[in-house]
Amino acid sequence: MSYKFLTAAKSDRGKIRSSNQDSGYSGVNLFVVADGMGGHAGGDIASALATQLVAQVDDVYEDAELAVGTLLKVMQSANEKLTDTVREYTYLSGMGTTMDALVFTGVTATVAHIGDSRVYLLRDGVMNQITKDHTFVQTLIDSGRITEEEALRHPRRNVLMRVLGDASDEPQFDVYPLDVLPGDRFLLCSDGLCGVVPNALIEENLKVTDLDEAAGLLIDEAKEYGAPDNVTVILVEVFEANEELPSQGITWLGSAANEVVIKSNSAGRILEIFSPKAWLDSFRNSAGKEEYLAVDDPAFAQAVKEFGGKVRNWKLRGLLFFVLLAAVAGAGIWGIYSYTQTRYYLGVQDGKVAIYQGIKESFAGFGFSHLYEKSELAVSTLPDFQQELLQRSISADSLADAKDKLSQIAMSVDNG
Repeated sequence: MSYKFLTAAKSDRGKIRSSNQDSGYSGVNLFVVADGMGGHAGGDIASALATQLVAQVDDVYEDAELAVGTLLKVMQSANEKLTDTVREYTYLSGMGTTMDALVFTGVTATVAHIGDSRVYLLRDGVMNQITKDHTFVQTLIDSGRITEEEALRHPRRNVLMRVLGDASDEPQFDVYPLDVLPGDRFLLCSDGLCGVVPNALIEENLKVTDLDEAAGLLIDEAKEYGAPDNVTVILVEVFEANEELPSQGITWLGSAANEVVIKSNSAGRILEIFSPKAWLDSFRNSAGKEEYLAVDDPAFAQAVKEFGGKVRNWKLRGLLFFVLLAAVAGAGIWGIYSYTQTRYYLGVQDGKVAIYQGIKESFAGFGFSHLYEKSELAVSTLPDFQQELLQRSISADSLADAKDKLSQIAMSVDNG
């Protein structure tokens, strides 16, 4: 027994990157997403070379064990190819790529995974994450130091622990065997999606009936969150073998859709992606993207030490920041209020001339004055112009000045 598949595949360079260092392959029984390490030269070359090599084993496999064995072997070969490439082109030192590969065999599927690209499965309206990130923040999640929500904002969220490329001679892959059912929908994506868009929104858009529309909406969600990285998504929906489905071909995405060519210049031979857009970013050090960190690297121990075994509660830190901000604002308002209390003015209270402390103006319903002293001088006994002035208020620089002005008004009545 076997199944048929309906697919949708899209890739976008996002709003920040000037080239697309992601690669993807949507084939017959094999689907691949790879995210080149943009923090190093040649991330586009790494993802393209690895994806183009792995795609060669897209075939019909009757035996799941054979399919998985073939897939892992070719992924190991891809790692060796990247390592050999760096030896020949030393300026590419440090390049690497993540990779998620999904292969179908009969009624089963197997995911081979390395890095922080992800595979999700939507079944009966519920989405589950199949893969587990090989990242520094995932080690913090596993140890209970931070939550998955906090990991989205963590300053070290782009530090990778496992990759293909110039980092390890023996890369370790996670393998996830899965039983497949009609109606299952798989999502393979780079961290340009899952690294910025919350899982709840990914699940919501993954439920959209039309696959092409769902893929487009997922890309749009990443853009709504700023799309700081390249975004690649591949959707695969499972159908019964007797279902009538539209004919679909093979789709190459991102850097894998272009050739990796040798070019000569004054410095010697170089590799480049044969794409005008990618050329603009060939030697660019795209800061803020992934970096590789081995478990036995002293830098890893130092990074863990930064936490001192304490739980980092970023929500609490946000609350403390808010409290501090409110305190500063409160201090500012109190300072303004204190200044107003050095001022006085003459006004009217119960038909009498009165002295008020503060200023007559108010803000957002909050007054800056109060009655200080009410005299026995009736406002009705004053000339019209003085009554009008008092209704608008007569300002004074100090209490003594206010009392002096009150005495002058009273004297004008007595002399009147």
